[in-house]
Amino acid sequence: MARRRSEGGATIPTLPGELNGAHPIESATLQEVPTEQHLVQWLEARGVSTNGWGDGVTKSVGKLWKELKRSEAGLDVWRTAEGKSMVMRSTHVLRGKVCSQLSYERGVFLFNTWQQFADGRKRTRNGLLSEKLNTEEIPLEDHLHEVCQRAVEEEEMGFLIDTAFVISPTNPPPDFDPEYKCPLKVIDEKFVDYTIEVEESKSFPGLQTAYHLYTVDIICSGLPGVDFNTLEYNDPDDGAGKRKLKYVHAWNWLNWPTIQRYLFEGSQLKETKKKGAFTSPEALEIWLMQHSLSTERWGTAEGFKSCAALLKEIENDESQLELWGRHDGVQLLMRVVHVLQLKVISDDPRLQNKFLLQTWSQSRDGRVRDVSRLMSKKLTCAQVPFDESRFNRAAETVVQSQINYLADVHFSLNPGRPPTTEDMNGDPEVDVLSTKLVGMHHDIEESPSFPGLHTMYHLYTMEVECSGLPHSDFTSVDFERNGGPFAYGWKWRTLPESLDILHSRAQALERQDNKRRRALQSQTLMVTDNVEHLERILGIAQRMAEESSTSSGSGAGVLGPSQDVSELVHGLAEAVASLRSVAESSRLEEQTCAGASLAESLPPAMLSKMASDTITTDSFFEEVMAKQRTETVGRSSTSSGGSRSMRATTSIRAWVPEASDIPEETLKH
Repeated sequence: MARRRSEGGATIPTLPGELNGAHPIESATLQEVPTEQHLVQWLEARGVSTNGWGDGVTKSVGKLWKELKRSEAGLDVWRTAEGKSMVMRSTHVLRGKVCSQLSYERGVFLFNTWQQFADGRKRTRNGLLSEKLNTEEIPLEDHLHEVCQRAVEEEEMGFLIDTAFVISPTNPPPDFDPEYKCPLKVIDEKFVDYTIEVEESKSFPGLQTAYHLYTVDIICSGLPGVDFNTLEYNDPDDGAGKRKLKYVHAWNWLNWPTIQRYLFEGSQLKETKKKGAFTSPEALEIWLMQHSLSTERWGTAEGFKSCAALLKEIENDESQLELWGRHDGVQLLMRVVHVLQLKVISDDPRLQNKFLLQTWSQSRDGRVRDVSRLMSKKLTCAQVPFDESRFNRAAETVVQSQINYLADVHFSLNPGRPPTTEDMNGDPEVDVLSTKLVGMHHDIEESPSFPGLHTMYHLYTMEVECSGLPHSDFTSVDFERNGGPFAYGWKWRTLPESLDILHSRAQALERQDNKRRRALQSQTLMVTDNVEHLERILGIAQRMAEESSTSSGSGAGVLGPSQDVSELVHGLAEAVASLRSVAESSRLEEQTCAGASLAESLPPAMLSKMASDTITTDSFFEEVMAKQRTETVGRSSTSSGGSRSMRATTSIRAWVPEASDIPEETLKH
């Protein structure tokens, strides 16, 4: 699958996988294949066997030939960048997000929930308005308005009817009424994106098919404000001119996040990008842009990381990129990261029921960020699956790297003179006494370091008991992390204290979010008002330009030469277009703030499939828990007999390559 957002109204096609860089070298025209038999010969001469076509659920060669004759599909030979030839069938489909002007501003669109055949059979649809395109209507931007008009006013939404209408034995299909006038009018259309999905055709086995999916916001007048049904009729019968009912469509008003949840149903993992997938940051950026992810803000002074940083992650096996989607659904690009969290406790009785919580992080440039998290580190997936010993070694390495150099609680980095290892009191008497895995879970959110890129975090939590830790709050300096040194602030906290901290932080973020939302609403209203004022001024300027042009021959121009007025009109038109773009961006940002999280927008089945790809075996966690229960029972039995086992002390000195740098600003970045 590949997708590229439109630029200036023009679509930019891209092809996925091995077809990236391919180009067509030959087409099957009706002159070359005037009959079905000629088409069979054409296909088999190019390595496509038609044996079995027409059996079972497959379609016959005659069906494909009719598609070509009616311009419903194209048939081409493509040559890949490696020189391989491939026969490709191509179809083009419009997906319409139909709405009114008011519902468009609110992010609410019409969704086709079910269809009913003329014989009374009913099926779940759960899709947007869909319209097949003729090959003659490509490129779509040259025919966009006409195609949207046909799809809405003549096809699926051509005949409106009450939402309670269904076909039944007592309610037969209504006859076609040639006098009926559709009340809907397409007043505007906005190109959203262009997706290409390539897979082997189920109808024509052995024939690769490229499905070109064009998503368009279609703004209409005359739409009911409530749910409704429509009737779609077949084309007229040959000769008789009679049109039979094809479908009854049910349309429901839903917000876009809810629609996305339906469109994600049945999604599959289409593509995975790991180490070696990209030759350069530029190649990665191109691939991301092909899937409508803007990297414009990446690597800026706002603290966001660059494409080069993401590529380094991938090349170090610290993350991978996954592309999910279905043939007629919405694609989703996901970054996958595995993170080790450590609940560090002390063997000091004075610190019973307390663990270390990192409260702040300072980079070498002096920037300080509040974090409130456990000790953590990203894991590499170079050698999977992880077993218990690898988790234990990784935990020891994290402790060694992050609290090997200690300072008092008031310590901070001096950007003008960052400390060196010689300045610090290194190699403290801190030893790891025991480690155990206590939990595994996952979370999904937009990456704070790579804006716009959704990330699934697989989180593995371990409890680590140490000796030699300070019994009061302290600061540590990390010299091993790239770009360091970094200073971390640590506090001993109980679970209730930690929950209070997180609750207070959540309340502060909620207040900040509400303030931001109100500012966006105010900004959107202000920009919209300015657009309306400028449009009125533009109208006046256009009339003045016409008057100036009319009177220029007699030298009585109102504002001087007509060229000056034309330049004024052109400048105003550009200002209006620019403000409209700002208003649209503000509206989308406002909807994003008010929308559900990505995890809430994903179907449970899809979320479960994503979460199942861990770095352990399927039974690993259950086996570890069973082992820990057995050991607990054994210790209880030994204790009751009056004996006491000694715990082995493990020195934290060894370097373990499986653990990599801690996330820069937050646990999830």
